[in-house]
Amino acid sequence: MKSKLQEIASFAYDCVMEVKNKSFEKDYLSHARKLPSMIVHNGLLTTCAFIRSKQNDDGWKKIEEHIKRYMKEIENKEVDSLVKFFSGLDLKEYRLYTRKVLYFAQWLKRVAEGELKYEEQAE
Repeated sequence: MKSKLQEIASFAYDCVMEVKNKSFEKDYLSHARKLPSMIVHNGLLTTCAFIRSKQNDDGWKKIEEHIKRYMKEIENKEVDSLVKFFSGLDLKEYRLYTRKVLYFAQWLKRVAEGELKYEEQAE
């Protein structure tokens, strides 16, 4: 039996391994690093709308897919559109899912930084 922490960490690891050695690996790492702070500063719904607007970027597209899979496999919620799902929640549920997705995003960031080895160049 796994704890919730182990379950989420394992799921995040599988998501990152799916991206390793893909052409958009560097973009995914960069986006995974930004995701937790985007959720904290802009809110979950705004962040999901932003991600949806970046569908021409494979890194963002994959992150959206991973959040949807997280909702399905860990939270048992089938979600076609993240924006539609989160905008339909009452405030209490929205805050709960914000915390849950933020926790997953933090694990995604940790695992991506450990497993995807690109260094961002200082500008």
